[in-house]
Amino acid sequence: MHRKPTYEELLARVDELEAEVRRLERSEVDLVKRTALLREVEHLALLGHWELDLTTDTLYWSDEIYRIFDLSPDEFGATYEAFLDTVHPHDRSYVNRAYTESVRDATGYDIVHRLLLRDGTVKYVNERCKTEYGDDGRALRSLGTVQDITARVRAEHGFAGMIGRTAKMKETFALIRELAGLTVPVLIQGESGTGKELVARAIHSEGPRAQQPFVAVNCSALPAGLLESELFGHVRGAFTGALRDKKGRFELADGGTLFLDEVADLPFELQAKLLRVLEAGSVERVGDERALSIDVRVVSAANRSLKRAVEQGGFRDDLYYRLNVMPIELPPLRERRNDIPLLVEHFLEQAARQGQRSRGINSDALGAMVDHPWPGNVRELRSAVQYALIKAKGAVIELSHLSADLREGLDSNAAGDGRTRAAPGPGKLTADAVRAALAETGGNKLRAAKLLGVGRATLYRFLGKNPL
Repeated sequence: MHRKPTYEELLARVDELEAEVRRLERSEVDLVKRTALLREVEHLALLGHWELDLTTDTLYWSDEIYRIFDLSPDEFGATYEAFLDTVHPHDRSYVNRAYTESVRDATGYDIVHRLLLRDGTVKYVNERCKTEYGDDGRALRSLGTVQDITARVRAEHGFAGMIGRTAKMKETFALIRELAGLTVPVLIQGESGTGKELVARAIHSEGPRAQQPFVAVNCSALPAGLLESELFGHVRGAFTGALRDKKGRFELADGGTLFLDEVADLPFELQAKLLRVLEAGSVERVGDERALSIDVRVVSAANRSLKRAVEQGGFRDDLYYRLNVMPIELPPLRERRNDIPLLVEHFLEQAARQGQRSRGINSDALGAMVDHPWPGNVRELRSAVQYALIKAKGAVIELSHLSADLREGLDSNAAGDGRTRAAPGPGKLTADAVRAALAETGGNKLRAAKLLGVGRATLYRFLGKNPL
């Protein structure tokens, strides 16, 4: 028979319970504080964590992952399949394969892939994962982290508004950094549309003159009679119509940078006057006898060989040597095809920021763009993307949304690049061969296509129809 507790014993038990409640309340407060601190740390690191229960297929995301993916808990289905829907279409098979193989082989993974957000913008994330297993070897749950590394990837693939990851573009970026801190003249040469003014602006903005004026003048766009006045200025009454004093571009650029675009088209008689200004460091306005001292860094550009113009007698050799202290040669887009997907992605994101929604571009359409010779270079590519966006009306850009010239001859020789592309015969590509080529080239589709002996468009079409 049990003894009933005394009144004093009951009171002591109540005190114990109250103490336990207070301890639990303190623990709950500590947990709330720790959770808030974890959220703050995750936000600062742009790093979220997730957990997938493999027995129920239920996926948990931390608040930071929702922010990275631009979703809310109410909008997300909280399953692995729903997660895959947020991954960039071109990366889904790669991500799915990495996860599936890591669970099967108990290896975990550490990969970089893209997300395609609802507004059409693209993010790069570094995802890491490991899986826990029961005593019977059955996979129980996967744990992982996702970090937004978009800014870092953008910095690696671009510089001062220019996009590129090919060796030539990386060399150009490095040269710009070297030249930015100097004051020597620079001559930028390359076909129209290759981004010569972007390079000139980068040289200016990355150097000590960044806070001073950047003044551009197109030497081919102005009549010869006005160009002298535009460059050097004029005083009132210097010629008919000169009703007031006017500063020239050299004066306006004082302390900063003057960009002379299409300098090869500068009239021959004006070249001597330009040389005199560069040598003397001073300028005389038209109709004035006074010389004004100026401190201007000159960056010039030409879309044709200035040296050949000298040989043909259309350009002064002394001015050429004065302008060509440090040359930069920009490659045409057909020589940097590996940059085309990056550029397309960049233009799609620009359009998204301006309110023009897109769901990206499929492999067929992107393959056609990669294989096109682009005589108009980056400028032409930008226009082609804008055209496709209009035709797609917010949907995924497909081959049918491209202009007719882009859709023609997808597996024919790419004009002007000096490479022969043999059209593959039926059944030439197999899943095993493509998977092996991609593994050997680290996922580089251009190199994989070369290894397989097909055009890149063919490889993209195969991957679109046969997700690996």
